[in-house]
Amino acid sequence: MSIDLWMEGVIVEFKEGTPCDRAMIRSVGRSEVILADISNDQVLKMSVVSLDEVYFSGDARLLAESRDFGDLKFIDLTEKEQKETNRKYRYVKKLREYGVCKITEKSAGNIIREVSLEIGEKPPHWQSVRGWYKSFEKSGNKMRGLYPKHRFKGDREPKVNLKVLEIIRSAAKRYFSSSQPSMASIYRNVEEKIIAHNLDQPHDRLRVPNYHTVKSRVLESSYQKKQKARQGVRALQAELASSESGIETTRILERIEIDHTLLDIHVLHDDHKTLLGRPNITVLIDHYSHMVLGFQLSFEKPSFASVCIACINAFLPKAGFMKSLGSEANWPAHGIPMTLVTDNGNEFWGRNFSSVADEIGSIFQYCPIRKGNYKSRVERFFGIVNSMVLDDLPGVVRKAGKCGDTYDGRQEAKITFSEFKRYFVRWLTEIYHNMPLERSGMTPNELWLESEKDFPVPVEKEMELIPILMASGTRELGKGGIRIFSMNYNSNQLKDLYRRDGPGTVTIRYNPFDIGYILVRDEVNKTFLKIECENFEYASRLSTFEHDKIRALAKTIGKSKLDNLDLQKARVQLSK
Repeated sequence: MSIDLWMEGVIVEFKEGTPCDRAMIRSVGRSEVILADISNDQVLKMSVVSLDEVYFSGDARLLAESRDFGDLKFIDLTEKEQKETNRKYRYVKKLREYGVCKITEKSAGNIIREVSLEIGEKPPHWQSVRGWYKSFEKSGNKMRGLYPKHRFKGDREPKVNLKVLEIIRSAAKRYFSSSQPSMASIYRNVEEKIIAHNLDQPHDRLRVPNYHTVKSRVLESSYQKKQKARQGVRALQAELASSESGIETTRILERIEIDHTLLDIHVLHDDHKTLLGRPNITVLIDHYSHMVLGFQLSFEKPSFASVCIACINAFLPKAGFMKSLGSEANWPAHGIPMTLVTDNGNEFWGRNFSSVADEIGSIFQYCPIRKGNYKSRVERFFGIVNSMVLDDLPGVVRKAGKCGDTYDGRQEAKITFSEFKRYFVRWLTEIYHNMPLERSGMTPNELWLESEKDFPVPVEKEMELIPILMASGTRELGKGGIRIFSMNYNSNQLKDLYRRDGPGTVTIRYNPFDIGYILVRDEVNKTFLKIECENFEYASRLSTFEHDKIRALAKTIGKSKLDNLDLQKARVQLSK
């Protein structure tokens, strides 16, 4: 009885105001019910037995069961109900004006006819008017006593046979399971059980309900129970969790969130205008100000390298970066974070990244598994990018069913990678950072600059920070310098190193997204030397990904030339 009586989301009203006036049932256990006082949200606990006793003694009632209007006001009624209420009130008001309080045909008949003429309707029966008058007085001479009760008409008891109802509820348990059987399967199960009952007990035959009856009875349970059973507790928790993580910060750089996503847009090669594909973006965002601290765009899969290059962009001042893009916009964000929050991607595990965090002095914190709202800022930012940046650009990726059958984002792509990068930075610095936030009304720029007054951010030395965050390796130093990426790197400084130490293995640092230069460690002076590529014009700002694609294309073209028929004939003649 209690399991059916006490359901989540139902409000219980206590007659004596103990333990409170009204409380909503939050959860129901086998022996205990959790309630929340609707006036102050205070959590209350009552055993199922004691709650049953209070209810059946008449000291508590379920508002959902009552046939009154609860807290509904006149304005909450439908237009038809309001008109009917006003109509009744015209009769009651006129009777009160004449001082008639005992309604009979003799005392009220003429008054009723007078009002009906004013309204232009057939006079109601005097006994109906007497009922309206009594309801008006019973409600404390308030109009709510005249509200029409059509919505409460009908049989409140279930019309379905109780045995059939028991069979349906039993079958519903299978519906609320992680296997997620269909409603059609549940209906067949109910039908089969009723048929089996009728065969076993022909003297007590049950009528098979229709599909819609079974469905409505199965779905009587609360949404929480349905989702928990069919989708799982974690899915329900994620759904009920707000977009905010509940984590509070008080200043900039106190907490920085980092994550990647594959952007829903196709871009072209800068020079050849051929399709490159969809770039990945790695973003670091400040939890307090919502300011983007830095980012990295590339076509490689998220990796330790892409994270480190994004960190270089984030931790250093942006003046040089903005100048390289031809932008005069201000981007004040920079600095080493106190706490760096990441997900559980492979690129964040292992000694590499944890050692980087230790070296720069940040606390490294992993996001709990399947707790996306733990990184609420960066997750929300990705949603804003999709809706405000990508949706208007050519080449945007559309989900199936959200576009025409012939639409292909790859065919529509018109913007190059560099053009997209400049467009993104302009939107970021000129629009997003100047958008007022819902909670404070201040913009990310304003929050950052205001916090920086109280907590000034020191400028990091570039040549101290970059070697920590660049990829590391070893190469052989020879008289021709160092060879890596099938290219030569040399300089007068490196020749001085060779003259001093001779040939041998040296430690290098490199940026996989700009192979125009490498850093070579001078073991004697304990410092790094910047060595440029001999083909600097080609290699500057070129990524290893692009370099490998170009080499593969050049190899294919070279091979096709070697396969030329005239060239083959010439080689044969020369060999003879």
